Amino acid sequence: MDEGAAAVLAALIAVAGVALGLFGARWQARGMQEQANAAIEAVKAQGRDQNAQWRRTVRRDVWVEYLGAVDEFRLAAGEVAGHLADEDLPEAELGLEVAHSRSVVATDAYRKIELEGPEQIVSKGYALQGAVVQTIFELEQALTAARAMGVLEESAQREQREVPSDQHRPIAAVLSSLRELRGMESDDPGRTEYGQRLGLQILALDLLSASDTTALVFTYAHQLSLSEAVERYPHGRWQRFHEVRTDFVQAARSHLDGST
Repeated sequence: MDEGAAAVLAALIAVAGVALGLFGARWQARGMQEQANAAIEAVKAQGRDQNAQWRRTVRRDVWVEYLGAVDEFRLAAGEVAGHLADEDLPEAELGLEVAHSRSVVATDAYRKIELEGPEQIVSKGYALQGAVVQTIFELEQALTAARAMGVLEESAQREQREVPSDQHRPIAAVLSSLRELRGMESDDPGRTEYGQRLGLQILALDLLSASDTTALVFTYAHQLSLSEAVERYPHGRWQRFHEVRTDFVQAARSHLDGST
């Protein structure tokens, strides 16, 4: 081989070596890049897991705060109902103020749920808030009804003294009808119409205002009959409240367990 050919061959070998070196370097760089990308994805995944865990913790604390506020309201509302059952209206009025203030605390706690989510828990909390608002309304109506009933009973006693027993006593008849309304089943198709007619009879006595009459009829129409009270034992009138609270708790547990 002459010197020229040898030089050309040497040059070709050198070029091939450089090419192989560049190819190896690129391959090595590519492997390093893939490893770096995998490491970055692992860090991102860990960050997402940590963020999800942090979110669950924050949400759990918000839900616990809300449930605590709801339970405090439920206790206060139960005390009001007890005072009403004992016909202790001054204590019932004071207790209603406490219950109302605790309902406000529950509402403030629910607003945090609206911010933190998720939507399923927001929806369950909304239903529970509805039960809180409905309870306040029913207690207010019951307190008004108890006062109105006191007016009717006092008037009935005066009527008994002034009207002979062989004559019609309209106030006594209304009181009898109220007891009958209270004993009717909630699914009785005639219950609503009966209550409406009774309301007109009460207004005709000119003893109560329209709002007081409405509260009286509403309260007596929504009291549980004996059979319904037995059916809803041990929750009684709080059955619906118990159901929506249970729905909220179950949805919260499901979310914390990761199944939703």
